[in-house]
Amino acid sequence: MRGITGLLLGLLATFPAEAPAETPLLEQAVETYARALDTEERSERLATFRSAERMFSKLALQGYESADLYVNTGNAALQAERLGAAVLAYRRALLEDPDHPRALRNLEYARGLLPEWLPRPEPAGMLDSFFFWHVSLTRAERGLAAALCFFLACTLAAAGIRFGLGPLRNTALLPGLVWLALVLSLIFDPAADASKEGVVSAEEVTLRVADSHLAAPALPHPLPAGAEVRVLERRPPWLRVRLASGRSAWLAMDSVTMLTSSDLVPDS
Repeated sequence: MRGITGLLLGLLATFPAEAPAETPLLEQAVETYARALDTEERSERLATFRSAERMFSKLALQGYESADLYVNTGNAALQAERLGAAVLAYRRALLEDPDHPRALRNLEYARGLLPEWLPRPEPAGMLDSFFFWHVSLTRAERGLAAALCFFLACTLAAAGIRFGLGPLRNTALLPGLVWLALVLSLIFDPAADASKEGVVSAEEVTLRVADSHLAAPALPHPLPAGAEVRVLERRPPWLRVRLASGRSAWLAMDSVTMLTSSDLVPDS
């Protein structure tokens, strides 16, 4: 994988403005990260960044989950040249905060380090940009907003009918449309299926046409660490997954770490 330079660090890896409650482990992780920046010998620098990554990951396991913490975990993993762990951490950051600017920027950069032949998830389209609230509001907030809009639409419609006020009755159409949009966003919410999303954590894994080590490879190249997949079927010890291109095939279950699991990416 390409070397990660100090200039890149300046663009990608600032520490969170709003860190979790100060803990000795957080302070130690930050100090370890800073020490790695000043380490010139490559193997020692990578090992030190890996230590910082473990500390940030441990904080998440202790209940300090936040988008900023996951971004720092990803930055440490990226500096340790562990691309799979970095992509996983940035994806987990976006589960906490879908609009997190550093997570979005760093994930895009990390994806750019993957081989060109690997299909990548499509960026947000015009429709996603227009309906920004689809990702900027949590499911609970959208559910509450939908309930309020439904109540308002019913109230306006009932009042318009009761008092014979056509304009008031017609006004109920607006909150009614907003209610419908919110309900559809809850039904078709990609975040609701985050438990089916995963990242290849093994250094390389062969994608196969069937759930057998004897089956032919589905692609000319093994999937690299950092490839993002969607799980379609579980047949231990195999998973049938779909790539961003729509191609589906089988790979070993232990080669993928799911976004919503508490698993850490092991050393590769």
